[in-house]
Amino acid sequence: MRSKITWLKGKLSLLVQKNFFWFLLIILVTIPTFLNLTRSGFFPMQDDLQAFRVYEMDKCFQDIQFPCRWVPDAGYQYGYPQFNFYPPLPYYLGATMHRVGVQYIDVVKILFILGYVLSASTMYVLVNELLKSKWSGFVASILYTYIPYKAVEVYVRGALSEFWAQIFFPLILWAIYKLIKTGRLKYLIWMPVSIFFLMTTHVLMAMIFAPVAIVWALFWLIESKKKNLGKIFWGGVLGFGLSAFFVLPVLFEKQFVHSEGILSGYFDYRQHFVSLYKLFVSREWGYGSSGFPNEKLNLSLGTIQWLLGLVAAPILAIMNLKKNKKISILTLGISAAALVSIFMIHMKSSFIWAKLPFLWYLQFPWRFLAVSIFLICLAAGTAVYLIPKGKHILGGILILAAVLLSVGFYVPKDWLTINDSEKFSGVSWQKQLTISIFDYLPIYAKLPPITPAPEVPEVLEGTALFSSYDKGSDFQKGVVVVEKDALVRLPLFDFPGMEVRVDGEKVAHINNDCRGQEFCLGLITFTVPAGQHLIEAELTDTPIRKIGNYLSLISIGVIIWLIIKKDAKKTK
Repeated sequence: MRSKITWLKGKLSLLVQKNFFWFLLIILVTIPTFLNLTRSGFFPMQDDLQAFRVYEMDKCFQDIQFPCRWVPDAGYQYGYPQFNFYPPLPYYLGATMHRVGVQYIDVVKILFILGYVLSASTMYVLVNELLKSKWSGFVASILYTYIPYKAVEVYVRGALSEFWAQIFFPLILWAIYKLIKTGRLKYLIWMPVSIFFLMTTHVLMAMIFAPVAIVWALFWLIESKKKNLGKIFWGGVLGFGLSAFFVLPVLFEKQFVHSEGILSGYFDYRQHFVSLYKLFVSREWGYGSSGFPNEKLNLSLGTIQWLLGLVAAPILAIMNLKKNKKISILTLGISAAALVSIFMIHMKSSFIWAKLPFLWYLQFPWRFLAVSIFLICLAAGTAVYLIPKGKHILGGILILAAVLLSVGFYVPKDWLTINDSEKFSGVSWQKQLTISIFDYLPIYAKLPPITPAPEVPEVLEGTALFSSYDKGSDFQKGVVVVEKDALVRLPLFDFPGMEVRVDGEKVAHINNDCRGQEFCLGLITFTVPAGQHLIEAELTDTPIRKIGNYLSLISIGVIIWLIIKKDAKKTK
């Protein structure tokens, strides 16, 4: 009997030592955060365009528009350069899921579920690798999951891209750390790929996370006496190159869309600073919006998390400074970086915001919470590691407390027993066509349309009749019979790269003939001669898009070459 018990203890000990056990445990403990998403139907959220974006991306798949830049139904079906500016990565994955038979609303729920599981898993990977402590990694991963902002992101805001960005914060730091420490090719692959994941998931999150990643790299480069500095540099270059197809148009083509709508009114950053009370003390819960004093929206740092990451972690680091100098200094740095990030959420940082206009595109200073909660949970993981005695008991208590304090937040405000056909029809469909209609509105339109686009082009002059007309994801085409030279206006916004052809020959077009419109919509207008003709309008690549595409293709080629080189080394 004793031998059997000893054998079982040995097997259990071996199992606990394996990462598979901890990943499984992470999934099990994380289940309450997404249990409400496993039933049929859908739930209302503030950014209720997630299923719509997957739906539009799927239309790009149908037409093999890759990379997807233009979608046909946004902007009241006049088309929008949605994914020329809005990070596309989660929607590529979502459209792929739909291609294998998952309905759109279920795709969105699966993506949210993956966000919880993967962000917890990558935090575990980072902390476990950094400290060689699976228990510290596990504690950090659960604290990173059971924190109010992670509930707000999904069940209140429905901010899929921002939520997914938090998967890649730990992954990037892990890849940088491993590349500096080992110099191995596999990490020279992981680093740019993880940067690519973040930049094509939420470019603004990448912008505010970049200083953290740079300081992290500098710390380990100094600690290793600049070992593998060149590889870190090229890893960053490759990461940008992989993302160039998306990032370059964002940087250089934003002047071709209205940005005043996303920087003014409700979206003016000055309305959305957060008080210290809301950050550190308040436990209010509601489904309201930021900036309205009478509406409840939890924007807290998580009581357990900030006490551990901002108070206990520095104290433990100072206590262990002689015994464990490297981790202690790192812990103090992480806690300090978290305080800087939190400062950017408070009104006292307004002088910085005023001097850095690129920050205005964040709209909400509290978006820094994504970085803040990552840093305090990372510091919390090192704090557990530095606890001299009883770290398993204390860690368990901390996990239990964090779960109990926030598990009640992971519920939707309401639940709708609908399917895809109901989501994309009737009033619901009309709302999706017009929500955020000013976002990415091409500059040639003075104001957004107030009625849906017509099914066929308008004939402004002459006589013409369309025998057929099709609208694709980034093109429109049809056959028209013209009795007398006609001036035709397409139900399609003009935008740099739009090309018009008549019988395959490129023709000039204008966008300022606004007759019959209450205000100019900037639609593509051109002359068609008498006779029967095939007319086509299609979005083509501008020079900056071509440069971005080529840089991404070259970077993909380099990554493939590195993979082949890595595998070749293994076989030797």
